[in-house]
Amino acid sequence: MIRLIQLLSGHKAFGLTVDDIAARMEVSSRTARRLLAALIDIEPDLTFHMAEDSQKKFWFLPSSRTRMPAVSAEQLSSLTAIANFMRAQGHQDYAQTLQDLRDGLQAGLDRASLLRLDPDLEILDASVEITHRPGPKTSFDPLIRSQVLKAITEERQITFAYTDVRGLKTQQRRVSPYALVVGPRSYLVCYDEDVKDVRNFALTGIKAVEDCQDNATRDGFDVTAYVAQSFGAFHDGQFQDWTLRFKPGTAHELKSYQFHPSQTMTVLPTGEVEVTFHCESIREVAYECFRWSEHLLAIGPAPLRDTVAEICRNMQAACQGQI
Repeated sequence: MIRLIQLLSGHKAFGLTVDDIAARMEVSSRTARRLLAALIDIEPDLTFHMAEDSQKKFWFLPSSRTRMPAVSAEQLSSLTAIANFMRAQGHQDYAQTLQDLRDGLQAGLDRASLLRLDPDLEILDASVEITHRPGPKTSFDPLIRSQVLKAITEERQITFAYTDVRGLKTQQRRVSPYALVVGPRSYLVCYDEDVKDVRNFALTGIKAVEDCQDNATRDGFDVTAYVAQSFGAFHDGQFQDWTLRFKPGTAHELKSYQFHPSQTMTVLPTGEVEVTFHCESIREVAYECFRWSEHLLAIGPAPLRDTVAEICRNMQAACQGQI
């Protein structure tokens, strides 16, 4: 109930539907309705507004009568851990924002509360270390991110000079920005006004952003669905049902590992394990196969086998060279 009060108090500007509440609290819509019904007895100011284009109710809590628990040592320490993780991935601006949030929350505590939390906080801060992951690190002017996010929120087209990841070609682009995809390499997902299609541009290659003052092109684009189509951040349009067959005895390890949200896992009568998922980005799926090479028995379909074989030939040629 406290979690529900926090949600409804934090979304008093627009409110939340029953489905929104169910998704955020990871319960069924029926449970969400029961919680709302019970909350009226605790918070009589609970109310809702109706959407203009539908009959959906958007619930919110203008002011809470329930005393909320103070921030915990675990919550403060978790913010620093996430900030350090983002910093290790090269996302300095996100890391600083999270650290500033922790400092602000901590500064808002009275002295007695801080003295009570301090011993646990010191232990928790020292208990989490973030490893540095090999791979590309995001390195771009934070002003670029700010300009892009401003254009997204204002639904404006922008232009910029874009240099590809190999540094071979620079072109002027005009786009309607949709979202930023944050990962080892951060991308701008947008509608390219020149090619009339959705494109990804690495933020590291974007320079000289200018606001066109023109309204962005909107076609009901679903960023979440678009990102879920790919195995990684790269989109190559090669959609397949990928199947990886593993040796017997790997089921326990594989149960705690997700290759892709669409995956299914089947334990065969022989004890072998088949994992199947549907997405694009064949080369990124191939690279993942190498991580599991000592446990794999077979991979498919043929295009995946061909890509893995090509990578193997390239690596074999590199192994034959001498330094």
